[in-house]
Amino acid sequence: MENFKTAILIAGSIFILFGYLRFITDDNGNVNLNNYRFTGGLLLVVSAMVDGTRDIAKRLRSKNALSAIAIYLGILLFYIVLAFKS
Repeated sequence: MENFKTAILIAGSIFILFGYLRFITDDNGNVNLNNYRFTGGLLLVVSAMVDGTRDIAKRLRSKNALSAIAIYLGILLFYIVLAFKS
């Protein structure tokens, strides 16, 4: 059972990382590391999460909506594993 929980936590981490990296890349797939050296692009990620959530509510398919869904799915997987500690 522990291996299953570990696999779910790893999958959740991958989903969160996938969404985060999609938020901070530009259209060419490059990351401007000078802009994200100290903050990790947290303001960009938070504002993109708000835009992505707005797109999800409007049922639009956008880059931000897909990334927000990936991050929400990762958070949900973490919640499922950590909430049910049996």
